[in-house]
Amino acid sequence: MTGLTATARDRIVTEISAALGDVLDYDLPELTEDSRLFDELGLDSTGVFEMLMRLEESLDIEFDTDSLEMAHFASVRSLADFIASEMGA
Repeated sequence: MTGLTATARDRIVTEISAALGDVLDYDLPELTEDSRLFDELGLDSTGVFEMLMRLEESLDIEFDTDSLEMAHFASVRSLADFIASEMGA
């Protein structure tokens, strides 16, 4: 885990969950950090863009699109790790 506090990490995971629910437009089953964004949840490339915009707004962060990699979107955990690193943790 990064240097982020547990509370800050929980907030990131909560915001990811909320953004995914909005983008996918359905209630997510029990989302865990191991939930796979594309394989299990059905996220697609258009959804990634929309989700990132929502996360930028809710977390008051701006992502460097040059640093984005598909691996960041493998699971909720990998996305949360990426966001934590972008927040400087």
